[in-house]
Formats: sequence, structure tokens, C-alpha cells
Amino acid sequence: MILVILFFLFGWGVLFAQKIPAPDEVLGFKPGADYKLATYEQALEYWRILEKASPMIKLFEAGKTEMGKPFIYAVISSEENMSKLDYYKEISKKLAKVKGLTDEEALRLAKEGKAIAWIDGGIHGGECSGAQGFIQFAYNLLTSKDEETLFILDNTIVLLVFPNPEGMNLIADWYLPNVGTQYEKSPMPWLYNKYVGHDKNRDSFMNNLKETQIITRLINDEWFPVALCDHHGAAPYPARIWIPPAAEPTNQNLHPLFLREKNLLGSGITYHLDRHGKAGAISRLVYDFIYPGYEDSFVDYFNIPSILCETSQNDYASPREFTIDDFPEAERDFLVSAFYPNPWKPGWWRFGDAVEYTLITNKGFLHTIALCRKMFLYGRYQMGKDTIAKFETEPPYAWIIPKEQWDVPTAAALVDGMRFAGLDVYEAEEAFECDGRSYPSGTWVIPMSQPFSRFVKACWEKQVYPDLVKYPKQWQGIVSPQVFEDAYLPPYDMAGWTLPYQFGVKVEEAQTPLKAKLKPLEKVVPPEGKVEGSGRYYLICPKVNNSYKALNRILKNKGKVMRTQDSFEAEGKSYPAGTIIVRSVSELFMDSLAKELFLNIGKANEIPVKTYNIKAPRIALYKSWVANMDEGWTRWLLERYEFPFKNIFDADIRAGDIAKKYDVLIIPSIRTDAVVDGHKKEAMPEKYVGGITEAGVENIKTFIKEGGTLVALRQGCLFAIDKLGIPISDALKDLRAPERQSGNISPKASAVKFACPGSLLRMKFDSKHPVAYGMPEEAPAMFYQSTAFNIESSEGIQPKVISKYPDGELLLSGFFIGGKYLNNKPAAVDVPCGKGRVVLLGFGVQNRAQSVGTFKLLFNSLYYSVLQ
Repeated sequence: MILVILFFLFGWGVLFAQKIPAPDEVLGFKPGADYKLATYEQALEYWRILEKASPMIKLFEAGKTEMGKPFIYAVISSEENMSKLDYYKEISKKLAKVKGLTDEEALRLAKEGKAIAWIDGGIHGGECSGAQGFIQFAYNLLTSKDEETLFILDNTIVLLVFPNPEGMNLIADWYLPNVGTQYEKSPMPWLYNKYVGHDKNRDSFMNNLKETQIITRLINDEWFPVALCDHHGAAPYPARIWIPPAAEPTNQNLHPLFLREKNLLGSGITYHLDRHGKAGAISRLVYDFIYPGYEDSFVDYFNIPSILCETSQNDYASPREFTIDDFPEAERDFLVSAFYPNPWKPGWWRFGDAVEYTLITNKGFLHTIALCRKMFLYGRYQMGKDTIAKFETEPPYAWIIPKEQWDVPTAAALVDGMRFAGLDVYEAEEAFECDGRSYPSGTWVIPMSQPFSRFVKACWEKQVYPDLVKYPKQWQGIVSPQVFEDAYLPPYDMAGWTLPYQFGVKVEEAQTPLKAKLKPLEKVVPPEGKVEGSGRYYLICPKVNNSYKALNRILKNKGKVMRTQDSFEAEGKSYPAGTIIVRSVSELFMDSLAKELFLNIGKANEIPVKTYNIKAPRIALYKSWVANMDEGWTRWLLERYEFPFKNIFDADIRAGDIAKKYDVLIIPSIRTDAVVDGHKKEAMPEKYVGGITEAGVENIKTFIKEGGTLVALRQGCLFAIDKLGIPISDALKDLRAPERQSGNISPKASAVKFACPGSLLRMKFDSKHPVAYGMPEEAPAMFYQSTAFNIESSEGIQPKVISKYPDGELLLSGFFIGGKYLNNKPAAVDVPCGKGRVVLLGFGVQNRAQSVGTFKLLFNSLYYSVLQ
């Protein structure tokens, strides 16, 4: 009888396994096939079939994306582990949070627990191999019976996450109809995300986007994985895949154990690739992790070792044959090196090759974690424990955020962003003193004696980007490191990002142990707003970003609005220039605005200064068919602050009569040739080629002369300078350092006159100018692909300086060479032209929606177009 039961169970298991269809049986092609891409819906359809066929996979919905798609991810493990998911999640949470555990208890939990491992593919929709490989990888995990796979399933719980669902669809919908045509390899003329495309991987310390919010919540509030693998598609040519160890510099806030674990995982993966005969795995160049805004580097500060995988990809799923002539000369000897021991040689590279590399990478990642399961589980606890101990004995002991701020709701948003990311945030229940200063009850505090506090330090401290020229041993793996005098070695991305500077928020580091009675906060909210005083006018201070959201609602509600031309006093309170004066709305409406937007709204019977009348501006945001992330961020920001606007395309500008429809036209940060020439003919379908052309330039000139306002952002300012004939020149022309290139050959390291690779600088503002209403006299400004201006002599045109780089030292955070070329140079300029004007905002007033403290300059520029 026992034999019959065993035979029945064994036989049923075989039949059960046979019922799991391979991907090609459902999709009609194997993932990785030439010229084939599955959409997100096709991938989910297949995963749902797997879920019905196997108890080892379960799908979860975590929310909705920016385009309203369900965010679905898969969890795969052994059948026994799947029956105890909540139990293992709780173990991971306890070890990550540290609180209340002894070393002995933590070790016991590490022995009992399973290593939760997060793998995502395709945060950049155009880098397709990781996401397409997921379809096959899920099948492989569920059906493979080899010892290695079973060992992985027994020791790990695998999360497979599509981080950019709409990107999968957008890319497939563009590429597949073009296969076999002249446009097969054409770039997509829009972003592979509703708003930001590639910059989706720059949002992790901000959590602006819904997808980023979902990922952060899953990682730091639900699953608490011990490691993360993030697939991308740009290996340094001719290597086929890039895996950590990373390039230098290294962020100084990272725990040494974390760095060892990261390198261990990288070595485990590259070992698997070479063991399977996959040549071309390279490490230790191009990609650094000093910037904490990427998804993978974000989790580093939560003691989760991350693996960035950059697998070489051709154009979408099209194959390509490489010859020796395609290789850089230095790569033609196939020199073996410590971090490139198996050079790739010329031949065919197909999409299936890229997918196969991702499959082996996934397995190598998981196998290393499975082998070291207890170490990774206990290591997360130990890193958290060490972090707590570190900041119990050395500063900063805490971050103190007073509620007396230029913009209190923005300060609350900064602090709440840390809470959402995973930090414990508190409020003082009583007044306290620290470092000789008194703080009232209600002050916000983030103690550093918590396991994830390295994150707030990495985001909030002043960055001093290391000049690698001074540290040759850090990055030169040769017997005798060489010193390059005065050379400029650019970072991969940003050099300075200090969030309090970007938000315009004052925070203070506790240099002595904090003694204060604190209560934890489930959400950080500013003090409640209210309407105070009496009179027929409502007064809204322009210092607060939320005042612009209120202004848009008032105009939408047909309220009458003015802005003051100077500062004044009313009812015993001081108000700055640009104060918003409102009438013809109900008390109930204004009261609701005050409470919802945390605004203190005053009232008065008389306004003792001159005012402008203001109406709702008709806003056009230029959208090139050369997909542009700055346009996407600007669009996101306008929607968030409830500005009514429309996108305007090349054909609309070529058609002319812009002033009949719009008061203001925004040119985002984009190259002049992309605006004027666009995509070349034959490169794209006719609808998407040609740019605005010179005829469109003339139409913009006419728009301005007829009373329109052109607002140009960063690189868009160079378009205005180059094409509109205004008496402004580029002060940095011929001074800028060559930009870092995406391949493995960068500009020759040499001395440069000027370099500022994404850093925060001092800036002075004329707060009486309508574009700078609500700004302090001096504030940090983001210099990223930015410029400065020279005002040229011109009869009849008198440009006005809105902001400028002052005298003296300019650098606040990051890295900077050549400050003298910016001293006293205008950074934002108002140029009258006919009946209209050109507003040049040469620095990153809304860069990546991170420069919160300077959003007002963009908002004010839009209203400047309708001041009367």
C-alpha cells in the first residue's frame, strides 16, 4: 500500500511538472529570439499560467504605475518555503531592523531564515534582456531538477520584479512594427516611461514616481531582502557584461562588510559566467556607486548589497556581427587582466546571447546567496547593529530639523521622505538643548542610532567629491600608480546632491549626544494651516511652494488675483514682494486651501504697495520627438502643482500663430540641434523627423515680439542664445570640460579650465524681480549641464539679472574647477523682446524634480507672462 501511495505521489509530481508549459508554447517564441519582444501583458499572462500550474510561484499586485497599469511581481521558492512566506518575511524584518535582538537570537534567526533575494529587470525599458529573460527564468526555476537549482529554491526566496511595466510595452510596440524596415533600429521618439525614461533610475532617494514608491515600500517595508540584482543593458564595449566590483570613488558612508558582500556577489556571478563559457565579463571601471539616487545604490545604505548588471545589447532584439575592425585598437590583443580575465572576441551577438547572460547572472547571484545564506542574513543584522553603535559614540548623533523654515511644508516633505524610505523619524515632546542651542517641542529629529541611518547621512551631508588625481592607488591597478598633474577625472553622474540644500531647508547635525524626549511619527506633517485676520483681501506668502498650487486652484475657481510689486506690512505681519492677493472667493474655499496645503493665509482691507493683476497663463511645453527627460520632469512638476498646460510639438511650432493659443512657451533642457533639426530624414518615419526647422525659429521670434514669453531651461538657453538674436552670450563657451562618454574610452585625462559635474553652488537672487518672488537673497542652486551668461551691449534691449553667481567661493557640495569663470556671472536673465520677453533659467531650477527650493523660479516665470 505504501508503495502504491509513493508511486501515485511520484507519478502525480511528474504529471504536474509536465503540465508547466515552456514560454515558447504560450508566447509562440523563445525569450531572446531574434526580432521578438514580449509585452508586459504577455509576460504576466505566462506567469499566471505558471502560478496555476505550480505551488512554487505566487504573483502579487503592489499598486498601480504612473500609467495606471498593475504593478505585478512574482515570488518563487520551494513549495515548503512558499507555505511559510510570512514567517520568513518576519525573520528578515527582525534582522534588518535589529531592535530587540541579541547576537545569539540573531544568529538563531539567520540559521532558521531563508535569504530573500530581489531581482529586477528593465528599469530602463530600452534595455530589454533582463525583463525578457525573466519569462524564461521563472520557468527554469520551476522545472529544473538539477542540484544547484534545488539548492537555490531551498535556501532562497526569489522576487522577480518588472520595475518599468509600461516601458516593456512602449518599446515592443515601437520596435516590432519596424522589424524588417529601414526603421528597425530607430530610437523611440518618446520616453519609455510616462515622465522620465532613463532618469527613473535617478529617483530612488526622492520617491517622486509611483513605480519608485512601490519598489521602496516593497524593499524596506515588506520583504526586507538581503541582496538585490538590477539588470541594465550597456556593458563597456567590447565587454559583454559588467558586474561589480565597481569603479571608484566609493561613497564613504558604506559599511565595509557591505562592500565585501557586494564584491563577493559580483565574483560569484562572474565565476558562473566563465564556468559556463560566457566570455566578456568585466568589472572595476565606468560605473561608480557614489550617488545614492539609483535603485541599486539606494538600497546599499539599508545594508542590502546590490548588483548592477550591464549586459551588452544591440538595437532592441536585432542581431549584429562584430569584426575585429569594430574593436578599439587597444582591445584587439585580447589582453587578459584581473577584472577582465576572459575577453570577448569578434563574432555574432544576438539578443538570445544577452538573455542567456542574464539567466546565468541570475543563477550565479542566487547560488552565491544560497551558499552564504546565514552569512547574508546575519550580515544584515551585524551591519545594522554596527551602524547603531557607530553613531552612539561619534557625530552626527542626530539630525535636527527646526520647524522655523523658509517653507515649512517643503521641510516636512524632506523629513517625511526619509521616513518613507525606511528611517525612523521623531518629534520632540518637550523643549531640549543640544550643542548650546535651544529647540522647542515639536522639533523634528532623526536619530542616527538606527540601522539605516547611513542613508540620511549620505543624502543630507555636504558632499566632498574626492579628486581621484590625489588618490591614484584607489583606482589604478598597476604596480606603480601614476599621478596625472591637474587632470580632470569626471564622475559617472552627480558629484553633489545634498538634499537639504536642494530643498532649501535648514538642518543641523547634533555634534554631542542628544538628550530629548521623542515620540515616533507615522507621518511627518507640517503645522496646520489657517486663515487669520479680517479684511476683504486674502494674503498668501510666495515663499511656500504650495502657494502656487493654491494660486492655480484659485484661478480655476474664477478668483481675482494680484501680486504685490514690493514688500509690505499688513495687520502687524510682514509680507515679501510677490505676495499673492486674492479676492472674490469664499471664506470656506480659502479655509480649505489653508488646511489642505498647510498655508497660513492672512487678511487685510488695504494693500499699501503697487500690484500686478494676474490671470491663468496659457502654457505650452515643447516636446521634441528627440525624447527628452527634462521635458518629462517638467511635465511631472507642472501636473503636481496643478498648472494647466499643453504639450506643443514640432509641427505646431512650424505652423505658427503660437501667440493666438499660448502666453508662454517652455523650452526644456535640450540641445539646439535637437530642437531645430530633430531626427534626420530616413532615420525615422516622416512624422518624427525635421525638428521645428528655421521656419519654426522665426515663428518663435514672432511669438515673442507679439507678447509671448519664452522660458528656456538649462541647455534650452543655448537654443535661445544661438537662434533668437538676443544680446546674451554663453559665458562658458569653450571652457567646459569634455563630458564623460558612455563607452570605455573617455576624453583624455588633462587639465581643464572649468568643470562642475552636477554640484550645488551659491546663488544670489533679486527677490523683487517677478521671476524670483518668494526666494531668499541667497540660496543653493544646482549646477548640472548648466550655463552662465554675458550681457552684451544692445540698443533698445536692457536685460535684467534675476540671479547670479556671487563673488568668492561658490561650491557648497560636490566638485568644482574654475569658480572664477562664474563669479558675478548672471545665471537667470529676463530679456525684453518686442512686446514679449525671453526668460533664461540657466541652472537646474527643477532638475530631476529634486531642486525643490528653486521650483519657484519656473512657476514665477509662467505667471510673469500674464502680469498686467
